[in-house]
Amino acid sequence: MKKSFAKTLAAALSILSMLTSCTSSIPISYNEPLEIPSKYRTYYQILVYSFADSNDDGIGDFKGIADKLPYLQELGVNGLWLSPVNESTSYHSYDVTNYYGIKSVYEVGGYTFEDLIQDAKAVNIAIIMDLVINHSGRDHTWFVTGLGAFKNNVASKYKTWYNFSTTQDTEHPSGNTGGYYESIFWDGMPDFNFDNPEVRAEMIKIGKYWLAKGVAGFRLDAAMHIFTDYAVADKWNGDIYDKNIEWWQEFQSGLAAEYPDVYLVGEMWTNLEKIKRYYASNLDSAFNFETKRQINNAMNGVDGYSDFLEDFQTDIRSYQEDAIEAYFFSNHDDGRLTATITNERRLKLAASLQLWAPGNAFIYYGDEIGLKGNGGSGDGIHRTPMRWGDEYVTDPSRYGIGASYSSSTISYQDVDDQRDSETSLLAHYKHVLAIKNAYRELFAGTLLSVDTGDAKLQAYTITYRDKIFLVIHNTDDAHEDVTISGVTQFLDGVSLDNELLIYEDGLLSMPAFSSALLQLNTTTITIV
Repeated sequence: MKKSFAKTLAAALSILSMLTSCTSSIPISYNEPLEIPSKYRTYYQILVYSFADSNDDGIGDFKGIADKLPYLQELGVNGLWLSPVNESTSYHSYDVTNYYGIKSVYEVGGYTFEDLIQDAKAVNIAIIMDLVINHSGRDHTWFVTGLGAFKNNVASKYKTWYNFSTTQDTEHPSGNTGGYYESIFWDGMPDFNFDNPEVRAEMIKIGKYWLAKGVAGFRLDAAMHIFTDYAVADKWNGDIYDKNIEWWQEFQSGLAAEYPDVYLVGEMWTNLEKIKRYYASNLDSAFNFETKRQINNAMNGVDGYSDFLEDFQTDIRSYQEDAIEAYFFSNHDDGRLTATITNERRLKLAASLQLWAPGNAFIYYGDEIGLKGNGGSGDGIHRTPMRWGDEYVTDPSRYGIGASYSSSTISYQDVDDQRDSETSLLAHYKHVLAIKNAYRELFAGTLLSVDTGDAKLQAYTITYRDKIFLVIHNTDDAHEDVTISGVTQFLDGVSLDNELLIYEDGLLSMPAFSSALLQLNTTTITIV
């Protein structure tokens, strides 16, 4: 059920009024750069090997990313999440063999990871690394040494860095006679023993090492798997759940003591209530895996998207007052939105619904051009090369990935083709992001759902200090006229084919699948 808008907004503004009167009597102007903490950014996820190849070896690299920084600026993102870049034996690099080294195939022509960090920072784009510390690769010297010492019963501290056993069982499924080990994903990625304080200290040391290099933070892989209980069906509940949270508290405090602005986002692929609770770990964000379903529901006329946004924000801030939402609908594991939405008009609406939600939106590379793969199976279909339409052509089949993983499997227009169109999907992403970047209060403000009485109209207010915004989405493929009271100004809007949104004398005219941003001047409004 929708909440009473007038009552809840009035209460929120009363609190905000008391807070602002205590902190400043100076009026706050729009677009003040210091208003919103720098941790609030729109992030763009890049699989380095699939993005941009600068030296024509078929494999994406750091120089290729650097050459595309102007494109990323033009798109409107101000943060990059890079897939694992540490040394490893696989193409995806989630089996790290050296946490202090970088995969050499990415550093071509003398252009290093540090160079990319600095070049991105110069244009206000922060970089977070994918940090994989639940497990290492089985070829890591720590694991090789530890397994050998365990099997031969000789001294080595690394015997206790992993979870070894002389017998094969549910908890130790991998290995062979004399040395079985825990590996929750596959035998190429043995799990660390986080009950060992030396392991925990090493992981904090690794984090600090890369923060000193200039990264802004980390996406924390498999964050809910650090501790697990194989004896119960729900392997991350009860005491085990609490141990995971305690570890991430230790990790966060260990990094923040020297790097207070570090941004940490955890991958907890579980139900929404458990994702919310992980905010007690003091991580800034936890990916909301429910976003895709909720956006699909909204586009299919199901009410509740604005309630979903409000409930999530309210709950995570109850665990951590500085919590930052992390909404996404595509990534390298979960598949692309184009797997379920093939209509370009609906892809545009999905972008508006995601990107104007508070917090940090995460865009999977290529979503802005409708990138998708056809045929084949497995993860490769989610990881197809970026389509530029220029000389930057990656071919990860040359990187040990199956032949079905090639540029010939991709549909939709290239970047260069879409750049020439004012009504392309790419143009829509740029417009939506330009508005959010112009009104940065949309990143960090307090959201309250608004009852419109119509499931096709999803609306909410965002309040930040003395500013009140109204966001309203028309999720129907038909024109809607909406009467709204209490509006000071129509600020901006997006529509599918650059059709005009018109606000006059309290009446907002909304084309199909359009979104509007307005400024309010009252604690009580009505929408009809």
